[in-house]
Amino acid sequence: MRLLSQVNLNSLKIVESAARHRNFTRAGEEQFITASAVSQRVKSLEDQLRFKIFQRGGNAVSLTPEGETYVSRVREALERIVAASMEATGQSQEHVLKISVLPTFAVRWLFPRLPLFQQQYPDIEMHVSTSYATHEFSTSEFDVEIRYGDGHFHGLQSDLLFREDLTPVCSRKLFHEVLGDKPLSKVKPEDLRHFTLLHSDTCTQNWQSWLDFVGAGFVLQETKSIYFDSCMMSYEAAAAGLGFAVANRAYMAGDIRAERLVAPFAVHHPNTAGWYFVCPYKTLPPRKVSLFKQWITAEAALMQIQLDSEIGG
Repeated sequence: MRLLSQVNLNSLKIVESAARHRNFTRAGEEQFITASAVSQRVKSLEDQLRFKIFQRGGNAVSLTPEGETYVSRVREALERIVAASMEATGQSQEHVLKISVLPTFAVRWLFPRLPLFQQQYPDIEMHVSTSYATHEFSTSEFDVEIRYGDGHFHGLQSDLLFREDLTPVCSRKLFHEVLGDKPLSKVKPEDLRHFTLLHSDTCTQNWQSWLDFVGAGFVLQETKSIYFDSCMMSYEAAAAGLGFAVANRAYMAGDIRAERLVAPFAVHHPNTAGWYFVCPYKTLPPRKVSLFKQWITAEAALMQIQLDSEIGG
């Protein structure tokens, strides 16, 4: 067996890449070598270590228990090497905050507020990725995620930003075309029968949930429907006058205040699920994470006060 002190640094980078992608081909693309070359490098390192790092299964691979431990330590070592190199050249990543956000949350809630964070903390450089997928923090580059759910994310710290609160919305023009000058206070849930309902493939139960809550579940059987592949598309369709979308109140509050959209039902229907600030447990989180958490939590609390006031009024 070759001495472990002679382990090639490139081999460690290749193994880390293969572990992150769970695929030799994608690791090869990232490292600019063939999948066969990745396999050979992995095999050579396994021979040196005298244990299997990966379980092979077709194109996909998975880490063995020994491999999980080993790759975790390799990744930490590589991160320290990169950090040391960047610090030596004045390129520290301490000011770079990488977050993963759900697309609709990003467009409808975060982006309009993000300039305030940039003004308050101009030294923090934001890298924002939008995705419906969740990531393993141990194998991803993200510092923070905004996730939707019940707050129980195994092994992670989660802090509630706000809960989902559903309300139907449509364009003011469409509302008057269908119901004329009927006062909003006189509109009943059964009046939705006169409109097309806009559904989302990512929020399939929202209409059923809201209609059942107000005792008008029968409306679904009596209306036309259009289906979209995301909540964001259904909201845009509502703004364009295609029908009524049932939307999270926090996402649409600005459009309702500006009278671009009508929300005729004064029904407060909060969901048990909501949006959470999620990050790994750390005794002392990095400054960039602490500041972003402090800021986004305050923004969410301020928004909730406004919504509660409007609903109460």
